[in-house]
Amino acid sequence: MAAISAGEFERIFKELYKPLCLFALRFTEKTEDAEDVVQQAFADVWDKNSHNVVIANFKSYLYQAVRNRSLTLIAQSSDTLQATECIADMEDLSEEEQIYQSERDARLWAAIDELPAERKKIFLLSKRDGLKYQEIAEELHISIKTVENQIGKALKTLRETAVRIYCFFFS
Repeated sequence: MAAISAGEFERIFKELYKPLCLFALRFTEKTEDAEDVVQQAFADVWDKNSHNVVIANFKSYLYQAVRNRSLTLIAQSSDTLQATECIADMEDLSEEEQIYQSERDARLWAAIDELPAERKKIFLLSKRDGLKYQEIAEELHISIKTVENQIGKALKTLRETAVRIYCFFFS
């Protein structure tokens, strides 16, 4: 198998970037760290490709590279207890299950992206950022009841689009 073209690499990047970020986020728990890990993994793959190093399965290679880089990052962090718990949780899953979960996460984020702007903002402040309804209401200068209604509507919309909300948001 020969080196891939820039166009093919871009297609792979667009297809796998978000799922890989979500995969890395399970380890790093910080969006910025997850994005850095994924970008570095893609840069390394491009470098290998430029030097005609053949990678038989880009998807598997990238998931493994992101996993390894994420584990290295958290091992270097001062919060080793959290890292140990995260590693233990992820090691219970096979690579195929990890990929499936990452793809499911990508579908979830796609559905969240389809929410109306204000509803999406309220939903993410609650579920992603962990703010209480009162804190969201104060930050956005709206009533607590509006926050409750918007989150309820967001959850209903996500259920209707057959996206299951699971422990990713509620852990």
